[in-house]
Amino acid sequence: MSDPDDGWRQSPQRLVLMRHAQAAPVPFGDFGMDADIQRPLTAQGRLSARQRGHDLQAMGFVPDLALISPSLRTCETWAAMGSFFGDHAPDVQHVNALYETSADRILEVLCEVDEKYRNIIVLSHNPGIGNLVMDLAGRDASGNLPPALSLGFPPAAMACFFSVIPWNNNQNHEMSLYRALCD
Repeated sequence: MSDPDDGWRQSPQRLVLMRHAQAAPVPFGDFGMDADIQRPLTAQGRLSARQRGHDLQAMGFVPDLALISPSLRTCETWAAMGSFFGDHAPDVQHVNALYETSADRILEVLCEVDEKYRNIIVLSHNPGIGNLVMDLAGRDASGNLPPALSLGFPPAAMACFFSVIPWNNNQNHEMSLYRALCD
């Protein structure tokens, strides 16, 4: 499967890693975790999330499982993406471990997923989700990241991977980057 489009379409396992869309800042002077976890999306964030739903629909991605951080901004991002999956609604799980965590912990959550789930979307936060994308995407022979990832992983960024190995056995990052949308 040298053609990425063929690899994506024919792969038995597909994974989307996404950062929440743009959120409002924490109210001035409120430094508590509750204030951060309750940050809503901005109007631009809702538009960006809706676009990502359209992007996934155009790619033919229908998740079996959605793993979502419990923060308001990730939940609103998921809702704003719309029903890009059509009539095949995924199992949606809000996972506390996806809030403000590391790339390693997100990978651990992914490795704990039952093999019955083959197409998964993970919606989380930076720096963890962005670092995981960078780790999994790899670098080319010159040490450079794929061009779409060269400027980082901003709000509503999304990276799509495919693999022939189940996610819970994918210890050696034996997956391929199909597409990264980081605009």
